[in-house]
Amino acid sequence: MIFLLIFAMSAMADEPEDKSAQIFSSYCVSCHGENLEIIPLQTESTTEQRVEIVNTGIKSMPPYNWMLQDGEAERLVKYMELIK
Repeated sequence: MIFLLIFAMSAMADEPEDKSAQIFSSYCVSCHGENLEIIPLQTESTTEQRVEIVNTGIKSMPPYNWMLQDGEAERLVKYMELIK
């Protein structure tokens, strides 16, 4: 029983906290808008392309790879894809 508890706690510790909402509010809302009403996601782009754009930037959007931890760009894009 104790083994299961320890195993469950270690699995939870390995999963990073999802900070997508905070990142979106701090860095994205000013240009994209709360509901992506100012600059919406391009419907023809894939999730992978959007992650690449978050990491490397495009046109007037700067890159964010300098501040995002592993997997945060993917989680942020998936968060943004659910907005509407």
